Amino acid sequence: MRGIAVLGILAVNALTYGWPMEAMMALGHLPMAVDTMLVGSDRVAAWVTETFFLDKFRTLFGILFGVSVYLVGGERHDTVRSRLMKRRLGWLAVFGVLHGLALWYGDILLLYAWTGLFAMLIRSAPAKVLIWVGVAIMGTLSLMQACLGLLMPMMPTELAAAFEGHAEVTTSSLLATVEQVRAGMGGAFLNNLRSWAILQGASLTVYLIPTFGLMVLGMGLYKARFFHGEARPRVYVILLVLGGLALVFKAWSSWTELNAPIAQIPSMGLNMAASSLSLLVSLAYATIIIKLPAVFHWATPVGRMAFTTYLSQSLIMFCLFTLPWGPHWYGLLSPAGFWPIIGTFWIAQIAFAHMWLKAFRWGPLEWLWRSLTEGRRLPNRLSKA
Repeated sequence: MRGIAVLGILAVNALTYGWPMEAMMALGHLPMAVDTMLVGSDRVAAWVTETFFLDKFRTLFGILFGVSVYLVGGERHDTVRSRLMKRRLGWLAVFGVLHGLALWYGDILLLYAWTGLFAMLIRSAPAKVLIWVGVAIMGTLSLMQACLGLLMPMMPTELAAAFEGHAEVTTSSLLATVEQVRAGMGGAFLNNLRSWAILQGASLTVYLIPTFGLMVLGMGLYKARFFHGEARPRVYVILLVLGGLALVFKAWSSWTELNAPIAQIPSMGLNMAASSLSLLVSLAYATIIIKLPAVFHWATPVGRMAFTTYLSQSLIMFCLFTLPWGPHWYGLLSPAGFWPIIGTFWIAQIAFAHMWLKAFRWGPLEWLWRSLTEGRRLPNRLSKA
């Protein structure tokens, strides 16, 4: 499940490696758009990403990180494992800062390290308490988002645009940032630093709450043996039905929005309301993986190397899009143009994970993280029989 989640995250992140941060909130202002609307394969690509990937796999990964906080940290009375988990989160924060400043502003590791400290405080609560706390947090935030979406048609155009995140974005502003990045590493670094400061400021404050809710929910679901496939059968059926309905709703609303100019609200705010149901879709995805383990077994090595997979995505994308002596694709690809790269990444990272784990216990960065956490160089190579 973790392997599929980290691969799915790339489908959303890919565009942010090749365009300014603001482009994600205003695809209609990309230079290949016509009358602020994407056309042809670009429209389909944007619809696929928004419908099936956006917020779904990041949500799933947040849930699974909560599971790891409990598995590594143990119960609160276990002081040895608690100290180990705190060191683990501390080193994760270091990796996050380096990743965000050197490669890609969209780093999520620092947020996970920060939120994990709070999740540790409640990890010994019973499964029902953890689930209810997680559901209460995520349910409240989802209701607020849905209500905001439904109120958007009643707002002045400028205010609605501000809530959608494209009030200050124009094609010329995007192209100005592209020119700055393509001019040299100095401009690229300054743009990345600006975006990192904006995003991380929000991550360590606003995004802390939903991420905490997801981690707590993950711990509760693990304790309730949801991930073991041992919850009541009707739980899985309900999640499949609700997640499927939410996915259909999102598919319709996002396609409706993409077929209209960016200044309009053709779905009458229902697209934002549909986005508030991403958790249901993520849990439906989880249910499918839980109930069909043989079908998704190929993703297990990727999950065991999720840390390496995630950071290598940023490193290679940085080389492809930002480094002046690489292909230097920054600001050149349309939404559809990213999908061959995404598909190639998926194939290569699946193959690499399978080959690497035939010779080693952990992925290279997993080994480094574990060694730093324990304060000693751990053996990694598997002994030959």
